[in-house]
Amino acid sequence: MLLKSILIQSSRLHALRDFYRSILKLKVQDESETSINIQIGASLLVIEETKEGEPFYHFAINIPANKIEEAKAWLLFKEIELIWMEDYKSDIADFNNWHAKSVYFFDPAGNIVELIARFDLANETHESFFSDQFLNISEIGLVFPQDEIDTQVRRIIKETGISFFLKQPPMQQFKVLGDDEGLFIIVTENRNWYPTSKVSGIYPLEITFENGDRTEVLRY
Repeated sequence: MLLKSILIQSSRLHALRDFYRSILKLKVQDESETSINIQIGASLLVIEETKEGEPFYHFAINIPANKIEEAKAWLLFKEIELIWMEDYKSDIADFNNWHAKSVYFFDPAGNIVELIARFDLANETHESFFSDQFLNISEIGLVFPQDEIDTQVRRIIKETGISFFLKQPPMQQFKVLGDDEGLFIIVTENRNWYPTSKVSGIYPLEITFENGDRTEVLRY
């Protein structure tokens, strides 16, 4: 599954524009006073301005399998503070079951951004790390009320044919659909987003993704 575009909302559009363009050196296009499009490898991050509240989201970006240490150094050079994970005693998470390692940071709107190197994709490169090695948005968080999560997951599976992620058995408050190229990280409302103390909330979201030879859209 390839996540082609993710549409989110923010009340801090100008700060996000500066961060993704000037700090992360990503291509910002189709700018207007109320929205921006950010090219992240094969995916597009669309951010629309909102005046209602302070929405935030969790999404992950695939990077080459051998670049997590370089990505960490690159982010620190740009004075981006990485999120420390006490369970790993490190700012690099080592997800053994997923065959992956990650670093996390906040963008100016409080979105939880993850760079993840997935070893099973075998997409190593010997070039020095730069933002052109942001390959695609590979995860997006979906949040549902506790009493709806099972129903919503069954609906997504039925409508799209996407299966549970083979490396992550479903749990009561945490379920993952998709594959290493693209994942829906599905959690219950008011659950802390790992590895932070930020409580998950339900905010407007639109996902366009390729599922085999079909293009599909989910809206919340």
